[in-house]
Amino acid sequence: MTVSGGHWYPVLSSRELKKSPVAKQRFGQRLVFWRDADGGAACLLDHCPHRGAALSLGEIVAGNIACPYHGFEFGADGQCIRVPVEGEDWEIPAHFRAHALTVRESQDFVWLWRGPELAEPALPEIPRQPGVDELVYDECVQHWPAHYTRCVEGVIDHSHLPFVHRKTLGRRMKDTVTRIRVDDTPGGFRANLLQADGVRHHVDFTYPNIWTQLLVKGYAMSATFAPVDDKSTEVYCRVHHRLNFAPLRPLMRLWCRFSNYLVFHEDQAVLDSQLPRNADDADAEKLVPSDAAIMAFRRLRAMHRAELEGVQGG
Repeated sequence: MTVSGGHWYPVLSSRELKKSPVAKQRFGQRLVFWRDADGGAACLLDHCPHRGAALSLGEIVAGNIACPYHGFEFGADGQCIRVPVEGEDWEIPAHFRAHALTVRESQDFVWLWRGPELAEPALPEIPRQPGVDELVYDECVQHWPAHYTRCVEGVIDHSHLPFVHRKTLGRRMKDTVTRIRVDDTPGGFRANLLQADGVRHHVDFTYPNIWTQLLVKGYAMSATFAPVDDKSTEVYCRVHHRLNFAPLRPLMRLWCRFSNYLVFHEDQAVLDSQLPRNADDADAEKLVPSDAAIMAFRRLRAMHRAELEGVQGG
């Protein structure tokens, strides 16, 4: 796959955008999300340029966000469009702007652009998560005490299953010899666990932060790792299925929470213990052939950093 000088990151579930501003910390920054007058996703730094209050404590007025402190209203592009205390005839200076970030929606996620500022036609397409478009899903959210790169590496790693998950996913993996084949895909790669007669099972990784496991036809699990800061990640766990019968959906939501908790909570203590925190700083680690998926992920990360540094240096 080709990695550009910047990239789209899924950072928020579309279901979270309702009638009120949504405050999130992403990549160590306080952000505020909401829907504008056209129903599109909007995002600003959660900081009013007037007196520094958190915009997320305000309200949505006709698709704009109003600061809770003095009522300054800002559009999705960050421009201040109303200052109530100065009256309607006061001309608002052009520099009265909040910092806007580029966001789009795809596959029921809000994606944040991280990279050089580009005009709309120059932005690359948002990656596609494979195998889930025809399915409905139920969702739960977890908080993991680790950098998102370590979280990603945890779920694409087959060889930890008989050790970390010996009571759940790895309970039938008596043979600890792990053979992995990595195949490139349009949005990332597929990590295949091999056995004598072929592929035992596989997981898909959509760069930069989505893990998907297609279990059987019409049923899949996925985890999207939204970066909070250097030590924490918000994880959107989804169970994708064809069961769109309303009376049974509460049971599917319960199963989503239970199954993801049962499996993923086993990872968290180990991930929290890893040093360095960020896998980008882990060049000194001694990898082995069964780490093929880890190597593939780190190659993509290295390509991304090199491309971004090239754009910034130019």
